[in-house]
Order: sequence, then structure tokens, then C-alpha cells
Amino acid sequence: MGNHTMHGCIAYGDCNTEGVKGYHEPVWAKMVAEHLGLALTNCGHTMSTTRELLHYAEDFPPRDYQLALVQYGLVDSWLTFRGAPYVLYYPDSPRRKLARKLVKKLKKWARRFHLQEHWGAVEQVPLEEYLNNIERVVRSAPDTLFVLVATPPNLDEPRNPRIECYNEGLRQVASREPNAVLADTYRQLWQQKAKTLMGDGTHLTLQGHRLMADAVVSALPAYWPTSPDRKPQSSTPLFQG
Repeated sequence: MGNHTMHGCIAYGDCNTEGVKGYHEPVWAKMVAEHLGLALTNCGHTMSTTRELLHYAEDFPPRDYQLALVQYGLVDSWLTFRGAPYVLYYPDSPRRKLARKLVKKLKKWARRFHLQEHWGAVEQVPLEEYLNNIERVVRSAPDTLFVLVATPPNLDEPRNPRIECYNEGLRQVASREPNAVLADTYRQLWQQKAKTLMGDGTHLTLQGHRLMADAVVSALPAYWPTSPDRKPQSSTPLFQG
């Protein structure tokens, strides 16, 4: 094997990684990259799941980066009716855009006729598939350090038990994969929910992004980064208070 050059940092995730429309401050991944002095490739995409992650990881392989940040679970853990079709958001195409519109109408119709009650409810991406998708990407790049970022809580409280279940699965992946660590701000975000979550109940405020960025930096092992031209980071939080 020849030397493989690894550059900077890549982030894979959903709306809180991309940044919701109308949010103009740095997102948590940008804060982390700037703190570490790394260039950031941001593959965040609103409404995406770990199914999109697999495609992003093909187009932007994590093995090309020193650090990979992974933040999914919000949409994966969302309940829908059993057998509901799923149309990828990435890679996108006119045909997929049309298909998503049709699926959206179908789900509206399904809610009207209570199909979840009749056919049964299931997560958009079941927990086992969610964890397998993440583990597959982590194992594809053994020389890259992965920070698995727990999903924030939601002001729509019935969603939170499922989010916590997915976060616990993420914790188990991080514990058994030698090149992965967990960054979990679920409780801190919830304790300060009036300040860390937007009024829509889902998206992070600037303070929420700061909390998440702090957790990611704090989760980095003491030995990282190991490149000779970089000094290890201190565990001092990015933001005080």
C-alpha cells in the first residue's frame, strides 16, 4: 500500500449539519473544523438519513479525511406507516423530486385514514439498519477518526424515547469500533431547551450548535491529532457559559 493522503474534516448529517433555511450562523461542524484548523467538507442534507449516508460515503469517501463527523437519527427514527415508500434525497434527480411529492401526498392521505393504526407504525429507517449503515461507513475507513454525534431531543416529546433508543445504539457502535467515539449532548440540550432548540422543536439555535461543537471537541481522544505539524487540542470547551 502506498501512502494515502488524508485531508481535513468531513461531516455527514441531516438538517442540523447542513443548517436550516434562515439560519446564518456557523453550524456545529463548522465550529469544530475551525477550532481544529481543518478544512471542512459538509455533506449535511435536510431530511436525510443513513441511507443517504451510504451514497455520500461513496462520493466523498471518509478514508480521504482525518476526521469524519456523523450525525443522523432525527429522520431515521421518525415513525411512518408500515410499507411506506422511501425516496432518497441524495443523489437527487427530477424523477426523485417528483416521487417525493407523490410520497408526501400519500403520507398525508395515510394520516387522514390512520394507516399507522391499521397497518402498523415503523421507523423510517429501522434501528438495526440505521446502526448497520453507520458501522459499514466507519469500518470502510479504519485510519479515519469518526465522531458519532447523538441526535438532539425534540420538543415534540413523543419522539424522544425513539431518539434515545437510537442514541444508545450509537453509543454501542462507538464502544466497539476502535476508530469511533461518541459525542452526546442530548441531556444538556434538553436541560436548556428554551435556549438550544428553535421554536419548531427540531432545529438547533446558535447556543445549541455551540453545545454540540463543544461535545465533539471534548470527545476527541487525547492522542488526536497525531500529524507532526499539529499540536493536540486541549479539552477546554470552545465556548464558556
